[in-house]
Amino acid sequence: MIIFDQQTIDEKNPIVFVHIPKTGGQTMWDLLGRQKERIHVWHNKYFKVLNEPARYITILRDPVDRVISTYYYIRSYERDPLNHPVSQMSLERFVAYMKDDGIENKRFKRKEDVRNIRYRTVNLATRYLSGGDPNDIQKAKENIANHFTFIGFTDLYNESLSFMEKEFNWDFSMVKKRNTTKNRASLNNISQPLINTIKELNEHDLDLYHSTRTQFLDRLSY
Repeated sequence: MIIFDQQTIDEKNPIVFVHIPKTGGQTMWDLLGRQKERIHVWHNKYFKVLNEPARYITILRDPVDRVISTYYYIRSYERDPLNHPVSQMSLERFVAYMKDDGIENKRFKRKEDVRNIRYRTVNLATRYLSGGDPNDIQKAKENIANHFTFIGFTDLYNESLSFMEKEFNWDFSMVKKRNTTKNRASLNNISQPLINTIKELNEHDLDLYHSTRTQFLDRLSY
């Protein structure tokens, strides 16, 4: 069973899934919800160290792919607070909001505020794993090294699930992909200059992604 965003966890050695948006989280919720033990899902919470030792897990995604997916998801999901303005803008205009240094990279109170594009796209993984700061790459890496039992990857999803099954003695049969973004453009159809811009804006997330992915691939090779 899964428990969402519980503020206080007093059980011994809990399992906590830190969900970074647009990394296949809802598919994971379905899988985790079928397990016998209690699994805590932090959907709207950044990483923090609990008083008791805990086993943290998360899933990372290539930042460029995550940003493109976020753009098309917002456009296609009418209940998203940014659906209306984003559905009227091109991907280039969307990325222009990401680039705007005049917009603070923080969550603005009104979810409909278009300035939240930056918050939802620029170094989002670093923000979640550092505990709230999108620029504190060092803290994010320290938290990963000191507290995370496992980090998986959307582009290595089956391999990631296999590792988790063995590590936690879970049953991940009957995987059902949920909340997938439809009618999104392939990365092959996105201009290279635009891809480069997204990479530059997500330099910390790229660092996290590549460094942890290399470690994961090393484990696969054994």
